[in-house]
Amino acid sequence: MYSRVLKICSWVLELCLAPAKRTVRRWRAARHRSVLSEHSLLRYAALTLLYAAQGFPAGLLSIAMPAYMAQQGLTPIQISWYAGIVVLPWSLKLINGPIMDRWTFLAMGRRRPWVLAAQAGMIGTSLALVLLPDPLEHLALLTACGFAINFFTAFQDVATDGMAIEIVPVEEQPRANSFMWGGKALGKSGAIFGGAWLLDGYGLAGAMVAHTAAVGVVMLVPLLLRERPGERLLPWTRGQASEIARHLQLEGWRDIGRSLLKVVVWPVSLRAAACMFVFSLGTGFLDVLLPVFTVQELGWHHTEYSGLNATATAVSAIIGAFTGWMLIEFLGRHRTIAAGAALLCLASVAMGLMSELWEHELTAQAYIAAFLLIDVLVTIAFLSLMMAICWRRVGATQFSLYMAISNMGTAAGNAMMGHLKAVLSYPDMFLVPAATTALVIFLALGVDLAGQRRRLAELEDGGD
Repeated sequence: MYSRVLKICSWVLELCLAPAKRTVRRWRAARHRSVLSEHSLLRYAALTLLYAAQGFPAGLLSIAMPAYMAQQGLTPIQISWYAGIVVLPWSLKLINGPIMDRWTFLAMGRRRPWVLAAQAGMIGTSLALVLLPDPLEHLALLTACGFAINFFTAFQDVATDGMAIEIVPVEEQPRANSFMWGGKALGKSGAIFGGAWLLDGYGLAGAMVAHTAAVGVVMLVPLLLRERPGERLLPWTRGQASEIARHLQLEGWRDIGRSLLKVVVWPVSLRAAACMFVFSLGTGFLDVLLPVFTVQELGWHHTEYSGLNATATAVSAIIGAFTGWMLIEFLGRHRTIAAGAALLCLASVAMGLMSELWEHELTAQAYIAAFLLIDVLVTIAFLSLMMAICWRRVGATQFSLYMAISNMGTAAGNAMMGHLKAVLSYPDMFLVPAATTALVIFLALGVDLAGQRRRLAELEDGGD
């Protein structure tokens, strides 16, 4: 009698609790599905969006603004100094990496807290720039605000790269880098096109309001996704640091410095870093040369250049995202770099030697489109190469060192353009990137990635 009553009571209780149990199961399943380390498609989508957010300031501040400045009559030296200074924070990534490897809030993930903090900084500094009156009349303040925005963007970049190195398997890195750089190129393209239109119609304030809103939307990605299972979504929610994150975390500057030095002085590391610097020197030079050349020499309106750049960047991003990883798997990382550098070298030589064809708009249009496509494909190959030669334990520091070296090349190329224009003609100016890319071919073909991976595997196993 009593057992039958107990069975009935338990059946009724089970019936009443069934909806709650289903809710708990769904919640646990949702928590599992929102973990980046567990799902490749989620990783690809999240990393692509985070890289798109990095493309917004690159397109607006480094492409649309210089073209707008050229239209407003600023000199090549003023434009090149502005462009060189606003990208300088990308060279400071050497500092960002060790800070992130040394300190973080592990309960929320090893990299995710830094991504959130960096995006909050991007939003705050963008809003500050909205308040700047007559930006071209206050060029120093405009440059300082652009520097600050890129400072926080560089922090986000290092945190995202560190996350990718840790949670993306090596065999997935070419595909992940294709999507990531494709996302950045699409974000950059949208910022160029939209930024040029907004600058023309609503001034810098209107362009920065749109920039702030776009970054805010992307910030939802790190807010809603965890790096690894069991971690906290927010500081006040439940969760704890994963064992993998605890194992990878270094506790002192000496450990970071010793581990970094162990791998960056290897010949493959030094050669790859030099190769990336030289390539960035040439592309940084072209980033500033092309808007000045098309607006002040060929007579284009700044929105014509920005529109072409945006369209070509978007097409390049789509091609890079869907075919870049296949090209890398077919040719290999270093051979893809060499092939792209060879094509850009030939195009630059042809552009410099055939100045009589500049009166036809198609000549400059074809060169700009080719440059942007090659830049996307080679950059994807570089990112994949540099991730593959990184040691996971100091991944953020090592990768940020390579990216800092690359961005030093970009900043040097930006600043170099104005000074060389004072002594060289436009045809001669196109021979500068031709010379740098010729050197890239030589450096890239000497990179031994297989040997580097073997030595890293020995380190992971505890060898020297």
